[in-house]
Amino acid sequence: MKKNHGSDIFIGKIIEQKVKESNLSVSQFASLISRSRTTIYDIFHRKSIDVDLLLTISEVLDYDFLTEIYLPKCQNTAPKKCYLAIEIDPTAIPANVREVSTDQKSRIKILLKERLMRKSNGV
Repeated sequence: MKKNHGSDIFIGKIIEQKVKESNLSVSQFASLISRSRTTIYDIFHRKSIDVDLLLTISEVLDYDFLTEIYLPKCQNTAPKKCYLAIEIDPTAIPANVREVSTDQKSRIKILLKERLMRKSNGV
């Protein structure tokens, strides 16, 4: 039997928490999603919600409820590979260069990793 990943989730409580975290009042939130305050309190008590409304709420609260709450987490936690394509003018390559050696590839990888680390650290 297939397990329903959302069966134990009360989306209304999660939305209520995210509204509190956003420092919006219920009135402000209601206005932003074009609903009444009464409807907002009703939403806070819902176990399920219309996808279109959830997408609107996600946009207003800047939180991806579909991905974070409903979609199962990927079991594979291995780091993802990233590939880099570099466009080079063929006339700029010396005629005697045909292939990059394994040593050169390793040095390029190290340089790219260092540059990415500096960039991510704001250096």
